[in-house]
Amino acid sequence: MTAIFLCLVPVQGFAASPAAMEPLPVLVLGMPPLPGDESIRARLKACILLGDLTCVVDQYLLLKNIGQVPGWLVSFQNAFAAASRKAGECERVAKTIHEGLTRLGQRPEYLRFSVEGNVQLLGFNEVSNGVVVRTHQLATIGNHWAVKLGDKVIDAYTGLAGLPLSEYVTRLTTASTSRVVYEVVPAL
Repeated sequence: MTAIFLCLVPVQGFAASPAAMEPLPVLVLGMPPLPGDESIRARLKACILLGDLTCVVDQYLLLKNIGQVPGWLVSFQNAFAAASRKAGECERVAKTIHEGLTRLGQRPEYLRFSVEGNVQLLGFNEVSNGVVVRTHQLATIGNHWAVKLGDKVIDAYTGLAGLPLSEYVTRLTTASTSRVVYEVVPAL
């Protein structure tokens, strides 16, 4: 009889409990840690993987037990701003994102996308609900720089959440007489 009673009591983490109905990141990020708590690092990484920039800043400030956002972290935030989404800015943005992710304990890599062919224009399709809503001009001379973290590509157009490399490549556009190639490079 006791075993049946225990099965009927909602247990945190099981489908019957309200907490189990919340997505895992909410559970992980919703418990405030104490300064110096190692779980802060875990939550910081979860924030990065989710692409939640506000959460990243909050967890970093908590981890370092500081009340002021350092300059490099402000630059990291600004790399994802609309002002950074224009042709010619990608190298600076990639360096800023790479530095920010490195300082946040990640191991990012640089990606160079190049256009091979007689037309060197490169665009990126912005998609909403499966439909292209806008094409952004990435490059006029055939080169675009981004950052690779795991299997995701991160730049000003993807935000910190990034896109899987395979999806990112399908969103790149160029003339029908040209093609896009990419490679991981050690430095810019």
